[in-house]
Amino acid sequence: MINIYGLKNCDGCRKAINWLNSNNIEYKFFNLKDNILSKILISEWIEAHSLEKIINKKNTTWRNLSEISKNQLDTEAVNIIINFPSLMKRPIWELNTKPHKELDPGFQDRHQNFIKKLV
Repeated sequence: MINIYGLKNCDGCRKAINWLNSNNIEYKFFNLKDNILSKILISEWIEAHSLEKIINKKNTTWRNLSEISKNQLDTEAVNIIINFPSLMKRPIWELNTKPHKELDPGFQDRHQNFIKKLV
């Protein structure tokens, strides 16, 4: 089973969901605005993908984040993400409730090719 964590209004998330639907691939979507993320879950994502691949430093949330939080990102990343989940690149993928190195955040051709091999 594929789990997708993202936002309903995120272009990448919508594209991923549309692609999954058009290919009849079963998934479960978790809206980051409606679901509180656990420290364990975020830690697993960071361990699988690295903090650099998880954090989106190009979005408005990052630009509006205090300098104190930005400077504490290396040591307080999990707590910062819990408070500001839209800091993450999206969508975040899981296979069988676990992150997979081949499915880093985002939605590109390589994601599609990997998922096609699974079904």
